[in-house]
Amino acid sequence: MNLTTLDKTLIAETWTSRELYANLETLCEFGSRFAGTPSEIQARDFIAEKFRAYGLSNVHLDPFEYLGWWRGTCALNVVAPRAQSFDAISLVYSPSTPTGGLRAPLVDVGMGTEKEYARKQDALKGKIVLCSSANPEDGRIPHRREKYGWAVDAGAIGFVYARHLPGGLPETGSLRAGRLGEIPGVAVSYETGAALKRLAEKGETIVTLDVQNKSHLTTAWHVVGEVRGQTDEVIVVGAHYDGHDISQGAGDDATGTCLVLELARVFAPLQNQLRRTLRFIAFACEELGVLGSTEYVKKHRDEMKQIALMINLDGAVGSGRKGFNTSGLDDVETLLKKIARETDYALKLNEKVVTASDNFPFFIEGVPAIAMFARETDRALGRGFGHTAMDTLDKVNARDLHECAMVAARVVLHLAAHPDSIGRHRTPEEIKQILIEQDLEAALRAQGKWHFA
Repeated sequence: MNLTTLDKTLIAETWTSRELYANLETLCEFGSRFAGTPSEIQARDFIAEKFRAYGLSNVHLDPFEYLGWWRGTCALNVVAPRAQSFDAISLVYSPSTPTGGLRAPLVDVGMGTEKEYARKQDALKGKIVLCSSANPEDGRIPHRREKYGWAVDAGAIGFVYARHLPGGLPETGSLRAGRLGEIPGVAVSYETGAALKRLAEKGETIVTLDVQNKSHLTTAWHVVGEVRGQTDEVIVVGAHYDGHDISQGAGDDATGTCLVLELARVFAPLQNQLRRTLRFIAFACEELGVLGSTEYVKKHRDEMKQIALMINLDGAVGSGRKGFNTSGLDDVETLLKKIARETDYALKLNEKVVTASDNFPFFIEGVPAIAMFARETDRALGRGFGHTAMDTLDKVNARDLHECAMVAARVVLHLAAHPDSIGRHRTPEEIKQILIEQDLEAALRAQGKWHFA
């Protein structure tokens, strides 16, 4: 096997592929692919069909049971100092309000950082919190589930999440992982948030919140296929195929799913030629608090020792410099630097642990896990159009899609063929220490995701 020749072949295949963008169009045409919707089933079957057509082995659906959630009605009104009605949508896993709804004063907590909550701690019990999706200028960027968790801990009875970018777009997302939240939570646009903030600044503002959603146990499916290697070692290459029910979910994460499909296509002819097996997984239910991959790791815990590396392609398409968040794993980072030199491609590497995507459950289990990125972190922009109704196909640049597929393919090739260890599995204590060093303990506790003593 000539690695240089294979490398060039993969560059040509990914750069000239007609499948890549066509698959993206198809996934977006299905709709949101939100868990529990008909479009999820369409996407599931399409991905499985493509895996088989490309020639993967062991193609199968991997089912799991979970608490499904479906958006219902949502009403947000100001009743004092003057009556006003505002548009709002429920956040995922928001419980319904009691019959008749909630009525309480509104308290603005700004960006909802731990410090901002601490400053208003005594004023939040029994209130409805107004919190922005904006990020602080420096320090760690708090996640929505963290901001919600602080509101719950403070004794608030409701949570209003205001997008920080104009355009009349509420920004959806989950409140908890795989379970209903403790208090109702809704999303509003920047314009609505600004109006509510002005009222709260002028004096006591009383609001009512009436939310009715549905939830019950149901089933979802990961889609799995493999390119068998020469050893029992496995590299998992994954991305989630579900989006949010308010949009096509083009950037988040139809693009990541299409990278997985493209890598499956170009590596399928290499059955039994590479050292490690490549296991391609289209994960379900990521948008429900990274639920799907968490269930996958739980179900397949006995297999985790065989996994040499998990590569997450969620959000891996963009116009910026391509690279990987390496989860503070120095041995994996050293190998990626070596691959960057060998391929003469300047990968950007960050030590960051990505906690809100499908690499994280593997990382927590001690498996080396990394996440690809293709755009610089922009604190002012935040998610951009992600999690809004405007995350649509027109926002995806085809050239970016091809370049990201090319970079991912080259890195995966070198990792799959690497003759030595990619990186060692970490102990729970080592994982805990990495999280503490990256100032993630309080954030994960607020989200209910700190599982260490």
